[in-house]
Amino acid sequence: MLRDIDHIDENLTIYGEEGQPIGPSILVALIDEEITGQPKGMTYLLEVHLVRDVLRVWKSWRGGREPNIEEACSAVGFYAAHDAYQPVE
Repeated sequence: MLRDIDHIDENLTIYGEEGQPIGPSILVALIDEEITGQPKGMTYLLEVHLVRDVLRVWKSWRGGREPNIEEACSAVGFYAAHDAYQPVE
């Protein structure tokens, strides 16, 4: 899903499978919260527009390098947990 984030409606909210770390194989649901509530067995992650911003900042802070899928998941997970962008190591 992260690879296609630029093609997903920015007004949707991403939910992930409860109890699972954010990673390439996590089950996710894209929800329009004006129409549908939180899916059973899933927990809020972030809105699509925030994920786009997280990945844009990650790339900018690393000289324009695109994150691989593990790095993208890590950046999104960091933001979801800390409400802050993942610092450069």
